Amino acid sequence: MARKGNIALVNLETGAVLPPPKPRTPHSMDGSYTLNAYTDDAPLYGLALSGAEWATIDWVRSNGGAGAAVKVTPAAVAEDIHATETTAKTALARLVKLHILLKTSPRSQTYQLNPRRFWEGSGEAQVQACRRLDPPAISPDAKAVAVARKAAAKLAEKAEADQEPTGPRRTRKATTIGADR
Repeated sequence: MARKGNIALVNLETGAVLPPPKPRTPHSMDGSYTLNAYTDDAPLYGLALSGAEWATIDWVRSNGGAGAAVKVTPAAVAEDIHATETTAKTALARLVKLHILLKTSPRSQTYQLNPRRFWEGSGEAQVQACRRLDPPAISPDAKAVAVARKAAAKLAEKAEADQEPTGPRRTRKATTIGADR
């Protein structure tokens, strides 16, 4: 039966018991602080992203693209997200246009998620990545603006329909029984 405090690190080659590691010193960036918490970027839910675009963001993030640039080929993305290569190319192109994905150079196939919005790593490394990449703010493109306008028009149309009566109002007439005879 193991009790608290009976665990020790042992060197497997010599059998010597190693001293316990030093306790971790809290870092000044520990906690919920990130640069993206204080930016004025457009929220992702307002950009009218397709399912393939969300899957591509997730693919890049799960392959290490939130902390460093990773090589991304449309064929690899398409295979993993169960889409066609054309769909993957279109998703990558739109995410670059929206500044969600950043290309390290125009001709390379290496991408990194915008460190203002997505980051995995230390706060100091995030600050350095932001300085190095100089990421532009994420802003809506023509598709996102069109979808937002269409939704606003639909909402206004619904509000207008709720305020107007749908047909002629019927009023109750006071009649007496037998008055018409």
